[in-house]
Amino acid sequence: MQFTEHNNSIKITVPVTSDALSADVVVTSLQAAGFGRCLVIQDQITNLLVEYQQIQIKVKEQLQPEGTTLTYRIAEKRDAELSFDIADDAMSAAAIITAAWGGAPVSANSLVKGAQEAGIVFGFSKEHIIKLVTHASKAEPGSKVKLVIARGRAVVNGENSRFEALIADMESRRNKPLLQSDEKADLRDFGVIPAIRAGEPLMRRHPPTAGIDGMTVTGTAIQAVPGQSIDWNVAEGSELSATDADLLQAARDGLPRVIEHGATVDEVFTVKNVDLATGHIIFRGSVVVNGDVTEGMKVIAGGNIFVKGFVEGTLIEAGGDIKIGGSVIGHQLPTAEKDSEYSTELKAKGDIQCNIAQYARLSCDGNVYVNKQMMHCAVAAAKVYAGPEDNPNGKLIGGYFYLDYGIFTGNLGAPSSSNVLVELNRQIDPIAEKQDVLRASITAAKNDMQDIREQLEKLKKIEGNAQIELRRQELQSEFDEHKSVALALIEDVKQLEQQRKEKLAATVIVVRQQLFSAVEVHFGKDVMRSRREYGPSKVLLVDGSPAIEPFF
Repeated sequence: MQFTEHNNSIKITVPVTSDALSADVVVTSLQAAGFGRCLVIQDQITNLLVEYQQIQIKVKEQLQPEGTTLTYRIAEKRDAELSFDIADDAMSAAAIITAAWGGAPVSANSLVKGAQEAGIVFGFSKEHIIKLVTHASKAEPGSKVKLVIARGRAVVNGENSRFEALIADMESRRNKPLLQSDEKADLRDFGVIPAIRAGEPLMRRHPPTAGIDGMTVTGTAIQAVPGQSIDWNVAEGSELSATDADLLQAARDGLPRVIEHGATVDEVFTVKNVDLATGHIIFRGSVVVNGDVTEGMKVIAGGNIFVKGFVEGTLIEAGGDIKIGGSVIGHQLPTAEKDSEYSTELKAKGDIQCNIAQYARLSCDGNVYVNKQMMHCAVAAAKVYAGPEDNPNGKLIGGYFYLDYGIFTGNLGAPSSSNVLVELNRQIDPIAEKQDVLRASITAAKNDMQDIREQLEKLKKIEGNAQIELRRQELQSEFDEHKSVALALIEDVKQLEQQRKEKLAATVIVVRQQLFSAVEVHFGKDVMRSRREYGPSKVLLVDGSPAIEPFF
């Protein structure tokens, strides 16, 4: 049995003897001859075996001499094949190599040349190309190997004017007490209250950027959208520099506070304590209380409120942040639930920060930061951090939370199974209300369409005249108008539903130490209740359903 190669075809020459010949013997001999990776032509092997058996019969009957040779083309060499798959957005391209049947593999150079001929001219990855051709050269003959070999450059749109506060303390300092030593901190001391003098810089406006043009793998440029120049919001207590239009400076002494696209300098009212001797404090600027706010007292400020001591007062309300160096102490109530009344309430347009809070209502547009623990409070905020922001290790015991995004804490709940109700619906409820209004409008439009449809059916039964035809056309026009409105409303409902799902997907509760039982969490209308104790955990939506997962 001999094998010869000619023009990538492998031929077998075999003498007919009395020995049996099988396909396995032919294939094994083909591999032994060094042609194991070639493409075997099964039909030709079958034809060879049939003719071999036929001649064997003739040899036995002495109709043909033994040793007659048969020659068949039973295999062939095929070079590796190369194709390309360009993404619909032309931002990536993959090469597909069909491994060679004993023929020549695809080289890195030939792959690049082939890609260029296919229109791929940008973003080649040398590492991926070498990886692909190396893998394909060792792959099973005929198998397909695919890998992305080029990626486009994503367009980077320009940024709008950026506003940078020039005084670090203008940004919220969060609840990070000053360290007195490596191991000791004064939880009531948040440092020197930021102050500024007239003429000092407040904020710098950085110019918009042009952005970076993108490029597809086929060489088409994607034009970047340049950023826009945003005008200053020159608020009370601030003014533009006479020599630099991008610099905002203080127009008076006071407490600086960041606002959108600018800053303001609040006048400062300072008092030792807020008690019966001072009366309620109502001030348009910022208020600094160096001591305590006692029971029954109110502090209302247009800017920030700083209280270095504790708060037992009835109301603390700020147009900026509220920062309490001590504790917020409300009166103990039998229960602390969603609609409970509280003796102490804090309301802020910015953040609320304190050391400890109990039996109080806290509501803010920003986040609530409690350094150690919060007990049986009602909270409305974007997020709640119990403990330092970078290591939330505090405790939240009992209470009601109405939040935008979630909670970050050490412990949530208590061994005594204090009920905790968390509704992650502060952003969701307004969307759901809009959807309800739109659905009611859709129902009304459908009812109107049904009335018009009934009128049209009645008109069909009346003998036609010009007046009837005119009325029919009017009704049809009304029907089409209601239909158009209904379809537009349905599309609005769908868009709101997409927004609702996206916002829900961003909500999460992270408990770094222990999640106790009797914690109830609402994600929209979906409810999850913990019925046992867990270790470090996350509460979030998984495939649209509330779930508790381990937190690592």
